[in-house]
This record gives sequence, structure tokens and C-alpha cells, in this order.
Amino acid sequence: MSNNPNIIYGGDFEETLDYPTVGALLYDNFKDGGDKVALIDGIKEQQWTYNNILEQSVKVAKALYGAGIRQNDVITVLSENRLEYAAIAYGTLFLNAICAPANYGYTERELEHTLNITKPKFVFISSSAKEIAPKLKQFNYVKRVILLDDDNVDTENFISYKTFINKFGSNNFDVERFVRQPVKLFEQVAAIFMSSGTTGLPKGVELTHGNLIACIASNLERVPLGKALFGDVTALFITPWFHVMGFMGKLLFTTSREFTQVFLSKFIPTLYLKSIEKYKVLTISVPPPVVLFLAKTPLLSNYDLTSLKIVFSGAAPLTKELEEEVKKRFNDDIIVLQAYGQTEATLGVLYSDAATAKPGSVGQLIKGTYGKVIDLNGNILGPHQVGELCFKGPFIMKGYIDNIEATSSTIDKDGWLHTGDLGYYDEDFQFFIVDRLKELIKYKGYQVPPAELEGLLMSHPKVRDAGVIGIPDEIAGELPMAFVVKEEGSDITEQEVKDYVAKNASNPKWLRGGVKFIDAIPKNITGKILRREMKELYKSLKSKL
Repeated sequence: MSNNPNIIYGGDFEETLDYPTVGALLYDNFKDGGDKVALIDGIKEQQWTYNNILEQSVKVAKALYGAGIRQNDVITVLSENRLEYAAIAYGTLFLNAICAPANYGYTERELEHTLNITKPKFVFISSSAKEIAPKLKQFNYVKRVILLDDDNVDTENFISYKTFINKFGSNNFDVERFVRQPVKLFEQVAAIFMSSGTTGLPKGVELTHGNLIACIASNLERVPLGKALFGDVTALFITPWFHVMGFMGKLLFTTSREFTQVFLSKFIPTLYLKSIEKYKVLTISVPPPVVLFLAKTPLLSNYDLTSLKIVFSGAAPLTKELEEEVKKRFNDDIIVLQAYGQTEATLGVLYSDAATAKPGSVGQLIKGTYGKVIDLNGNILGPHQVGELCFKGPFIMKGYIDNIEATSSTIDKDGWLHTGDLGYYDEDFQFFIVDRLKELIKYKGYQVPPAELEGLLMSHPKVRDAGVIGIPDEIAGELPMAFVVKEEGSDITEQEVKDYVAKNASNPKWLRGGVKFIDAIPKNITGKILRREMKELYKSLKSKL
């Protein structure tokens, strides 16, 4: 790769998964998993074994094939997390068709943008998105809409899931034989996910069979250690499966064969804590807002959470302060670990190890991955020097679908993914995130990271949540300004907040733009702060003055 010592390599995989398709990998793992419970719907209290997953996924694959779906056709799922969702996703992958999950909470405008990118032939839709269903007829590329919650529908435009399986699944299509027919692993697209769209309209991220297999391989290397330490592991997930963190988490844990995965279709605080207690959950994977909930909620004392030992946080940075606060809440009986990645990197490229993790660190490079930190001129930086994080390896997306310009501006000619995130690594090759490159506040030439100030603000006992933006200033360029959510019953004032920051942060980071108290910080479903919405809120407030 390079003789430059500041280009870091995560090391080789101990065992490369030699599979012709990701479908073959899934098929064999489900078969080997047998009667062990794999998935539990924590709301409906339904469960599937690995055998159940295989049986139901094969049924879906046969029905899709019988209805005319072939390699490279796109299948979209508009649904909350549910057992059928898993079967649809796996059945799609068995056919080398493309799974393109979509947010079932999308508005009509957002859904139109997404579907016009992915152009699905079939759309599976649950009652959670039933208001959207009739509008799918306007898209001429959508040939069939399958309703998950209506048992007896069979019209020109709509068919029930049950009828679909029965009507088209009675054929002799050999799924096991088909999944073993090789594809070009890093060319054949397996899934399309929408980017977060925090800096513009979402783009369609193409992930290949090779991307998914590499991601699964990196996870399977960690399973033996977890098995040795804890025995059988039960994990709890709430991240929606239309998001890469949820989808890949489902793939990773169901292919490990050693895990039972409890999932919820939405975050209900009491049910979440009850599920940890009921199923003796050992590990949870959550975005930072749930870590914040665990650190602050008074509900904790109502439940026996002694089984919980590991908290994985991802999808957005977790501050050192919040990490330490939640550990303290559990009397240091849990380990808080972070991971880092992007949709464009098939979930993650950095991963914390319990034995070596440092507070605030998002981990070390996953095996098979190269990493570097660069300045604005592209020069490679050394330890403790802040710059843009770049990664290269088998996890990096094929590209943005039908968007060559966006792809080339994100992945350079040498294959490096430019993340747009600012960070650094230390002498132990542990990485730390500072902020988004495009979100830095420029105050009189100083670069002020909003995430740093947000972490500081949330360390105040009277502050529940916070979001920081830069507001225009003719002299300084931008002034740091904070939106703050008070703890219930708190009487904290704007001046108290300003004084707290002034006491704990350097002069350029002081909140010269002011403080506004609001009920909730606008965030996307994975916990990333929507600064564009905060800036619009600021403009709205300013216009009323």
C-alpha cells in the first residue's frame, strides 16, 4: 500500500470467508444454526429459530422468483422491524436481487426521492406505512405491492403477503443450488441504503456481496472471544432495519449462530428496560440518545438490569462525558464501547475492543482496513494531529447509484473514502472523532467543534440535551450558539449555561451567539443532530424578534 508510517493497517483477516455469494453464506449459517432461537420480536413476543429463518427466507425467495424477480431487480421494504422483514431481506439476497429498505416514516416527497433513485419492482409494505400504499401506483417501475398486514388481498395493484407466498411460491426453484453460483463479489450489488442526508438530499449507497461478506467476516472473528467470556449471548436492538446499522446488525448477529437477537420495532422506555430484564440481555447496540436515556432516566431502579454488561454505541459520536456518566450510573459494572462507520463503509471501519478501549475513543481499525488522517491539502498527518478521516478496504461502497460526480468526490482515484469527519489517532492507534468537517464553527479564524461543546453542556447536571450551531456575525464570521433541553424541573438560566461554558472551554468556544431553551433537539432516527433544522429554527426565532 505505502511505506508511509502514518498510513495504518488493521491487519489481515484470520480467516477469509470463501463464499460465492452472500446468500450462500447466509444459507449455510442458518442451516448450521438449527433449532437455536435467533430472533425474538420483543413487542409481539414471537420468535424464530435459525431453521425458521431459513424456511421462511426460502419461501420468500421462491415466491419472488415465481413472480418474475431476477438478479439485479430491486426489492423495497417499507416496514417496522418484524420477523417477515428478515425473511424478505434474506430471500432477496438469495436471488442476487437487490434489497433497498426505505424509511416507513418518510413523507410522500421523501419517498418519491428515494424510490426514483432505487426504482424497485416490488414493494413490501406494512400497516405502519399504509397511507403511502395507494400512492405507489404512480411509479411505473413498481410492478407489485405486497401488503404485510392484509391476509386476503389480490388485486391488480395489491396482494397480501400470505397470498403472494402461496400463489407464487409453489415451484421447484432450487434456492440452495442457486446461491452457490458465483458472482463478482465487489461488483454485484446486494443492497442499497440511503445516506443520512445531513448535508443535502440523501443518495443511494450501493453495497456489494463482497462488502457484506467482509463485514460479516470481521464480526465472526470476534464471536469466539465473546462466547468464551459470556457463553450464549442475548443482544437487544432497536435500530430500524432500513438503516445500515440495524440491517447489518441483523445480518451480523444472525450469521454468528451464537447469538439470540431481541428486537423492538420502536423505542418504548419501559418496554426497553423490561426486555433487558426479561430476556437477560447481555449487550445492547444503540445510538447516543439511548445512552443518554440510560444515564438520566429515573426508571432504571424499577428493573433488574444486572445481566447487561456491554453497551455498544454507534451511528453518531458519543462524548467522553456521557460515556463516563452512564458507567457511573451502572456502578462501573458495564463496559461502554464505541464503533465508527458510515453507510458508505458498510456499517463500520473502527471498532472498540473491551481490553484496550479508551474513554471517548471510537476504536481501532477493523481487520482488512487501511486508515489515514489528512489535512485540507491532502497531506497525511501523524498521531494527535486533527484532520479528515479516510479509509480504504473491502468495506467501502461500490458508489452512489447513478451519481458518478458524488461518487468521485467521496472516493478518490486511489480508492480512499473521504468521510468528511474530523478526528485523530493516538500512539496506540485509537481513533477519536472531533466533529464533521462541514459543521465546524469558524470564529475569528478559530475552528470550534460543535460536538465538543455539546458534550460539555450535557455534563451539566441541569441539562438533558444540547445542540450547537454557528450563527452569522459580520465581524467574527460565526458565533457559537446553543439550543438546550433542560432536565425536568430545572431552573437553569441562559447566563448559567454561558458561565459554565466560559469556565470549562477556551475563549473562542464561548457561547457568544446565546442560548435558547427548547423541548427537544432535532435529530434523525440514529441520533445525528440535524443542524440544518436548528439553523432554520434560529432563523425563525430571529424573525420574531
